[in-house]
Amino acid sequence: MLDKKKNNLELFGDFKERIITAKLRFSFVLFFLFFGYFLITLKIINLSISHSKELSNKVFKVFKQNQLITGLRADIIDRNGVQLATSHIQHDLVANPKEITKNKKELSKKISNILPELTYEDVLKKLESEKSFVYLKRPISPKKLNKVVKLGEPGIKKKERYVRYYPHQKHASHILGGVNIDNKGIKGIESTFDKKLRDPEFIKKGKLQLSIDINLQKNLDFHLSETINRHSAEGGAGIILDVKTAEILAMNSLPQFNPNKINKMDKKAEFNNATLGVFELGSLFKSLSGAIALDKKILTEDTIYDARKPLKEGKFTIHDYKPKKRKLKFSECVLYSSNICFAQVGTDIGEKNMKEYFERLQLTNKPEIELPEVGEPILPTVWRKTDLMAMSYGHTIAVSPLQFVNAFNAIINGGKFQYSTLIKKENYENNSSIEVISENTSKRIRKLLREVVRSNEGSGKSANIKGFSIGGKTGTAIKNKKNRSGYKDENRTSFVGFFPSYDPKYIVFIMVDNPKRIKENFNYATAGWVAAPTVKKIINEMIPRLGIEPEIDKENELLQQFNLSKKN
Repeated sequence: MLDKKKNNLELFGDFKERIITAKLRFSFVLFFLFFGYFLITLKIINLSISHSKELSNKVFKVFKQNQLITGLRADIIDRNGVQLATSHIQHDLVANPKEITKNKKELSKKISNILPELTYEDVLKKLESEKSFVYLKRPISPKKLNKVVKLGEPGIKKKERYVRYYPHQKHASHILGGVNIDNKGIKGIESTFDKKLRDPEFIKKGKLQLSIDINLQKNLDFHLSETINRHSAEGGAGIILDVKTAEILAMNSLPQFNPNKINKMDKKAEFNNATLGVFELGSLFKSLSGAIALDKKILTEDTIYDARKPLKEGKFTIHDYKPKKRKLKFSECVLYSSNICFAQVGTDIGEKNMKEYFERLQLTNKPEIELPEVGEPILPTVWRKTDLMAMSYGHTIAVSPLQFVNAFNAIINGGKFQYSTLIKKENYENNSSIEVISENTSKRIRKLLREVVRSNEGSGKSANIKGFSIGGKTGTAIKNKKNRSGYKDENRTSFVGFFPSYDPKYIVFIMVDNPKRIKENFNYATAGWVAAPTVKKIINEMIPRLGIEPEIDKENELLQQFNLSKKN
């Protein structure tokens, strides 16, 4: 019935009950719909959190596994199988900040107390990070690791990784190089062969075998270090080479560094004087220019050169260290190491021949070796007469000790050039080489260089060893200023020796940077007093180690045959 006063509708009876029931049903349906939606939303949130934690743990585990795999490197061994570099497991302290259960401030205090090298602020910052993986300390000693573990925090864990270990410490450091904190090669052999050394297949198959003999390396290191210390020198370099195979048996640069502590290496120790440094090596180059002149038939051993007075060319005057003040045969020019004579030899050789032979001897381009640290030679842009004169006795051209040894090997081994190597050769017969001078020229230059050591008047007489046939050449060079604008009042002394001189098997080279005069050497600091005696000591130790027998009788016999062949 319609109530007009209220201007409203009022329901009565059965119809009213049906409407109320419908409203209740709709409310129940709506309630269950919202409740179901709430449960579904709750489940999604719960799954999301669980998945996040699971993913975080998976990431942590996968990261850890991957680090172990990629951190492993193949061993490096010397030519006799002695271990030079290996890998072992070390621990890092890591954390998953999302899993930390204890009070982070209190935990940070305790950790920084155990590890005083870490500040409280740094630890707290890492533990409050939004990341699921952070390094707290790498590496950490087992003793300190145990102390942290005893704190009982499940969100802090240890992580194992492979690290490099060099059992011989500083020995062969410039050859081996080193790795960074992630065990990736950053210097030396470790850098050149980084991909190979990390290859799981190569790791399974074997080890990287170098050409060096670690015992010869230690011999070279000891005697060169002793000479540098005795003469208060600034540094040096040394190389021992197998003449027949061009394998480097030892090579160093002083000062050295310890690759186990590569992060503490300073710039001076890092620099490789043997392969990266380029220097004017002085009279060592007389052996090369002499070989060129003989090979081009520009002169003979008996050709006369005037050494009565200093030689003037333009504003330059060329002197001899110990002038003979007379005319000299070419053989005497070599014996006395006369700059005046060799300046004339350089002029006689001429620009065309000098360039041709320097190119053959690979002195004009960057040398090849299995190291990233290799220096470019420095030569004049325009070859003037004065440059030719100076280059003949080792000035105005700067090369690395390695580059010089490569060239020197070619002139004394029968005339064949081949790049030296740090990798042990399996097949000596297949050495690829290029002829640079004739075999006859090589024999003649060897004979001249033998006299430099054997004769009492030779500049290299202090390298002579009774019963053994040693040949060689001294080199005392005035050092360049840093910008190569002139010369200092300092010397760089070198000696290159080879033996047996009639059939060379080994070359020993050393260079000493700025040796000081000492009373024991009568205040001399030249190559004959500094470098040559050091090479003698090195060879004296090599002889028993390599089982070399005295062969002086054989030398005399071969020299007689050579002299007879010259007359015929």
